[in-house]
Amino acid sequence: MWREVHAARGGGMHFAQQPVVVNVGRGLLDDCGASESSVASDSERERKKRSAASAYVRVSMDEVEAEAGAIVRKADKKLHAIEDGARIALAGDIANVHFLGQELVIDDNDATIVLVFPRDVPEGALKLEELVYEPLSQANDIFVRQHNEASQETMEAGFETFMDGPVTRGHYFKVVRAKLLELFRKSGMKVSTFNSIDGDETFVKLSLDRKGEVIKHYAQRFTYSMQFTEQAYEKVKPHGIYPGHTPMKRNGKPVAAYGPYDMEIAEHMKEFSPVDEVRILMLQLHSVVSLEQLRRQGVIKKYFPAAKHEDVQLLHRRWLQSKWLRDHSSSMSVFTKVFEIPRYGTKGGLIRNFFGEEIAFFFRWFAFYTQMLGVLGVFGVLWWLLKDASKDMRRVYHIAFCGIMVVWATVFNQLFRNRMARAQQEWGMQDFELAEMSFDRADYRPELEGTWKQFVHRVFSIFLCALFCFSFIALVSGIETRRRTEFEEDGLQGRFFIDHGSLIVVTAIKATSIAWGYVAPVLCRMQNHRTQARFDDGLTTMLACVKIFVTLWNFVYHAFVKGWASPTCAATLEEAAARVWGESAYSAANETLRASALAELGKAVFSYNRTSPHHGTLFCVRGCFPETPEQSHPAAETNCYHVLRKELCMFFFVHVLYTVFFLVFPMLKVKFDMLWELRKAKKLQKHGEVEVTQYSWLQFQAKCPTYEYLSWGGSRVEDFLECAIGFALITCFGILFPLLAFFAFLANLVEYRLLAYRMTHVTCRPMPNGASGIGTWQFVFESTSTIAVVVNVLLIVFVMYPLRSQSLKSQFFLFIVMEHVLLGIRYLIDIAIPDVPLDVRRIEDFNTHFRRTMVKYPPLSIPEGERYEAEYKKVDLGLRTGEGLELDFEGSEVSGVDSEETSSEDAARCGECSPFSCCPDGGTPMHLRPL
Repeated sequence: MWREVHAARGGGMHFAQQPVVVNVGRGLLDDCGASESSVASDSERERKKRSAASAYVRVSMDEVEAEAGAIVRKADKKLHAIEDGARIALAGDIANVHFLGQELVIDDNDATIVLVFPRDVPEGALKLEELVYEPLSQANDIFVRQHNEASQETMEAGFETFMDGPVTRGHYFKVVRAKLLELFRKSGMKVSTFNSIDGDETFVKLSLDRKGEVIKHYAQRFTYSMQFTEQAYEKVKPHGIYPGHTPMKRNGKPVAAYGPYDMEIAEHMKEFSPVDEVRILMLQLHSVVSLEQLRRQGVIKKYFPAAKHEDVQLLHRRWLQSKWLRDHSSSMSVFTKVFEIPRYGTKGGLIRNFFGEEIAFFFRWFAFYTQMLGVLGVFGVLWWLLKDASKDMRRVYHIAFCGIMVVWATVFNQLFRNRMARAQQEWGMQDFELAEMSFDRADYRPELEGTWKQFVHRVFSIFLCALFCFSFIALVSGIETRRRTEFEEDGLQGRFFIDHGSLIVVTAIKATSIAWGYVAPVLCRMQNHRTQARFDDGLTTMLACVKIFVTLWNFVYHAFVKGWASPTCAATLEEAAARVWGESAYSAANETLRASALAELGKAVFSYNRTSPHHGTLFCVRGCFPETPEQSHPAAETNCYHVLRKELCMFFFVHVLYTVFFLVFPMLKVKFDMLWELRKAKKLQKHGEVEVTQYSWLQFQAKCPTYEYLSWGGSRVEDFLECAIGFALITCFGILFPLLAFFAFLANLVEYRLLAYRMTHVTCRPMPNGASGIGTWQFVFESTSTIAVVVNVLLIVFVMYPLRSQSLKSQFFLFIVMEHVLLGIRYLIDIAIPDVPLDVRRIEDFNTHFRRTMVKYPPLSIPEGERYEAEYKKVDLGLRTGEGLELDFEGSEVSGVDSEETSSEDAARCGECSPFSCCPDGGTPMHLRPL
């Protein structure tokens, strides 16, 4: 018989399954008895059977018990590996983490939220002897929550030692931790702990029973939105075009309604999912304690929602591996997956069920953006295939590509809005921000609201944004001035800026963007935003405005400003030509070539005359001119055009390399941090200070960088920002090099999978926040598309041949006409593709009807002073004057209104208020009540 020592799920302790072979069994003994009873057989075979069976039975039971006892003792030794009274959670499984090459113990049982507390170890950084000078005030910042009046009671007991002034940090930590445990216990949370491999951290695992009463209570308290089951529709009768008895469907999938959770109708709502547990647990934690203040004060080092290993494996298999090769080669399936066009969403809402709607919307946007880039890339490849066609055809295609770009950007934005509305309905996120994003930030100061100080801070931050942009303009102008000076001097004082000017400009753009990335959050904190959602919106606006401006300005300068702002003047046109083309290049040209070049350069599109009081008439060549004397013809591409295309390609590829670096480097950093901790633990083991066990899954997650701004783990703001910069480049200046759209498509294929890999295996799992869409970023992309209309038309009219040769008056006229035509096309597309599809409206109408059938209004109890019986007796609604109507004021019902007695009974029954109930005589009034 096989005996297996199984990992117990209770208490947070597990050990691996170990098969114990015991050479006895009821079946074997019965067989042996049957063999002994057959003594009538004298054959040799029967005698051998009896002999073997008898030998098998004579196994010593003492040996069996000793063997089993050894296994049990081994398991007990693991289970009782306790250090300083902390329980260690050992796993039932060992797993190998991707890219780490390290086996980890899986210890994610009973872990929904994990808090990491520092421990006092030799050479530690806690400094427990330091004084905390205002312990009561700091504890108040942690435990008193503005939106929860009951949290005031937390400070009434347990903090007596803080009344006398400063205390040591060690004492402060003990008191705060004791109060935390008390709050966890009162909140009905399941708690277990274990120590890190090097003993310098304690991990606290918090969870709720998803089928218990506590989570139901919290869901009702926080009016948590839950989806109704399909069975809840069974009693709904057909209503107009609506079928009834079942939810309406989209693409064969039912779309059920959402509503605030109510325990009285819990059987009509779906069961709580792991993401629901994380959110509800975080809502309760936020209502009793400030986790951010705990982290700032050093009480905890980190907190994060635990990522279940089986969920990560499922994500890896379905999201990162090609289904054709996943069963043959893991590494090859990951590599080939890179070249698959990402799908809009995953089967079963895999990303949403792990990361939440906020991140799911980002990856849906990114996947759809990549798909649409593939469409635009086809037109870019077509432009490249026309390289051998006539120049006239290529110019026509350039103009056509301008219209294609505008239509593409508009269709992309509108189609995503359309799809986003469907996702909002399917996920119940239409009013999410109003319901759940209302917690105050840790650094929010309510006393500043409405004051002049807050107003000055916000004006000052806007001023700094403008100042930063003007500073960058000055920087680019300085680089261009230095490059022009070296060129005019024909390289006599060096050619550094001539040879490396494009790289210098691209480096300046990236350096300026990085610098602003550190300045913007400081300014945003000065604005004193109350909630994290408002802070993120403010940060998004500040970052997007400045970084997109910094990225585009250099291209705007070369396209539209340099030709007017950087003239080269001389006494004669020949001298001016020698300056702009270089003395050596101009002198090397023959007489015929120089004459034709001067004739072309003398046209109004490239030069002009001006009168100087000191030098008389001067011939000035504009900043944009034919690049060499040999290229001086009416359709020649100017030096500005060449620089634009060169710097556009260089910036794009540097941008891609920059993005890839910040996706790959965190992987190496996480591996280094884990190996460093293992080395530290082995060093402590030599001194007998800790007992080294195997590295665990949750310890690995704690070492992963967090998903927040300016973190190696990335953030939603930064991920969107990189996409927004690429989107702005392509839509505004992609017409200069249409093939760039195809390269962008290939780059996005790689970037999407790298982002997916980072989020799955490198970044610590972020809070699965909900969202009603991509928020402010939708406005950013639509605004960029509108700006792209203006920029593309300006390029066609003022930069490209033949329209650049027209008079200035004609150019302005053509610009206005073309711009209005393209804006009109945008408007027609907006009408043709509505923000909210008709199927979303129909389903929402039906779900609204369903919610009305699920609830009813309570009986109305009319006070005696508001019955107005005397007035009703005077009302004459008879068919003839004075005839009147007979009214029964003594009946139990008047005009269909329930009697006072019935109303009183219902009012008494309504003592327990809920999101669906209405309490007329006390409690929080609500407007709905379930059947």
